[in-house]
Amino acid sequence: MTDIQKGPFLRVVSGGQTTSLQDRGRFGFQDKGVPPSGVLNQNAMKIVNKLVGNNIEEAVLEIFLSGPILEVNAKNALVSLIGSNSSSIEIINRNVKIRPGRSIKVFEKDIIKINSGNENLISLFSISGGFNVTKVLGSKSTNPSVIMGGFKGSFLEDNMNLPLNNNIHKYHESLIPKFKSHDQVRIFRVIIGPHVDKFTNDEINKFLSTSWKVTKDINRMGIKLTGNKINSIAGRDMLSDGNQIGSIQITLSGEPIVLLPDRGTIGGYPKIATIISSDLELIPSLKIGQKIRFESINIDEAKKINIEFERKTKKILSSIIKI
Repeated sequence: MTDIQKGPFLRVVSGGQTTSLQDRGRFGFQDKGVPPSGVLNQNAMKIVNKLVGNNIEEAVLEIFLSGPILEVNAKNALVSLIGSNSSSIEIINRNVKIRPGRSIKVFEKDIIKINSGNENLISLFSISGGFNVTKVLGSKSTNPSVIMGGFKGSFLEDNMNLPLNNNIHKYHESLIPKFKSHDQVRIFRVIIGPHVDKFTNDEINKFLSTSWKVTKDINRMGIKLTGNKINSIAGRDMLSDGNQIGSIQITLSGEPIVLLPDRGTIGGYPKIATIISSDLELIPSLKIGQKIRFESINIDEAKKINIEFERKTKKILSSIIKI
């Protein structure tokens, strides 16, 4: 049944596969068992927000795989998308389609279809003014596993109403000149550990030399990979410890799982490596069935790579122009 909604809102015609409201996430509560949640690609969130005139940390819709269809119930607004080069925003009733990297004005009763394309896992959608949602523990981010945040703590569902802030129609359309999405990444750089003592050198080398396949077992908690069996000397009685986003744990079957924002806060599987923060931002460019590998680097190298990645993001943000 459709909710009764006062003020501007988007009505969900079709919820898509796995779409949720996310911002930077909630921090300082992992000791209470609450994962941080939040978008996986923080820099893309900044870009898609600036394209519609929002604060760069405003909550956005994060779309896994197939996207939603939304009906505009507002005088007008700007919307934008960051995704693969084949993704798009389609305004069905006006037969208008835009690619990622720009914003477009939408009007009352426009029907928006978000096409995620077939080249990546995750896209981000923003609307001017942002979503009128109360923060929970300092964040609007959704975590359905604990029914927290976002829209009633759940992924988007058919006929759900998404309330918008009232200042949604004061901005100008913008674009990023010569915008190009990230190419599909084949190599992810990692810091080996933290459980180096649970793996022999041969097993670590096997992990680094294996071409891993992205399986269909993927959600906001993690991505399961297949391609080899990594043997650990950790016993079944290994003590649980904290889980970090991007850490790669080896299950009892010997297959890796890359931990994502809604992961459990602790876990008892040994973690062989952790993806560096700048390369975490590239996980959305993956697709099911793709082959990837891991490359070991040190912390100093990771810091330099991250600084350069942040520099490129700032350059993109400063290049946005009104049209």
